[in-house]
Amino acid sequence: MKRTAIIAALLLAAVLTGCGSSSDTAVKPSSTPTPSRTYDVHDCKALLERDYAADTPRDASADPECAHLTRGEYVEAAGEVLGAHKDDFLDQAAQEIVWDAAWDETDPDQQQVVCDRLAEDGAVLVGQEMLGAGGMDEASGNPIDMVQYFHDEKC
Repeated sequence: MKRTAIIAALLLAAVLTGCGSSSDTAVKPSSTPTPSRTYDVHDCKALLERDYAADTPRDASADPECAHLTRGEYVEAAGEVLGAHKDDFLDQAAQEIVWDAAWDETDPDQQQVVCDRLAEDGAVLVGQEMLGAGGMDEASGNPIDMVQYFHDEKC
């Protein structure tokens, strides 16, 4: 959900802000001109893909790789990159449904114990303990991701 919210914010920012353009106040070269890098839509998509892979999606419309694109071209490029990961979003949403059901079936007192443990020990330690105790099956997914989700969304 956190990643989905970031991506939605990225697309919203792209739609609302439009693309930047380079300023005409740049200093002119005094000697031989050096060729400037010319970017195309593929460079912009590559930047957006790198940001997505690093789990840091953001509005890159003002970056040199994307600044030359119109707002519509940028939104289309961002949409293509995000669309290529639609299965990731669907898988994450399906996983969160399983986690939500498990949380809802847990006694409120036990939920508070989980939240207290997460606040005290963190998701990595609690998730590793759950995995080590054999309390996880394949359908439950990564225990560290699950307890981090509980920490972020439920506690």
